[in-house]
Amino acid sequence: MRILPVLLFLAGFLLTACAASRQEVAARLGDQYIGKSVDSLVVEFGPPASSFKMNSGETSYVWQLGNRTGIHVDQGSGFAETKFCKVSVVASKVGIVTQLNTEDSNIAGGLYGALGAYGSICGNRLGMQRQR
Repeated sequence: MRILPVLLFLAGFLLTACAASRQEVAARLGDQYIGKSVDSLVVEFGPPASSFKMNSGETSYVWQLGNRTGIHVDQGSGFAETKFCKVSVVASKVGIVTQLNTEDSNIAGGLYGALGAYGSICGNRLGMQRQR
């Protein structure tokens, strides 16, 4: 019975000490870049992986950060898994960011990964810690 409080403490520490969640990353990046020139994102992340000029005159940009593919093999069979972080932005005709979204894969699988307990690839890639 003595070990249960220690395990609960460690579990709580691990959940709060990890990278920011997907929602936190999107909100913080939005606060940081919406209303600013898209050039500030280029300075931070380099050139986008793709861009698309929309009929409205706005431009959509996508950055792919930290793509990583791992191959896991055990006793002759296995699977490949690609982890990614995408930052998608819509900029006005004059290059001002009006929308920002992120998309990523979980760092780890299983129940904890599905619940986001390990944070997000974007959170890890950008060095964002979970806010307490």
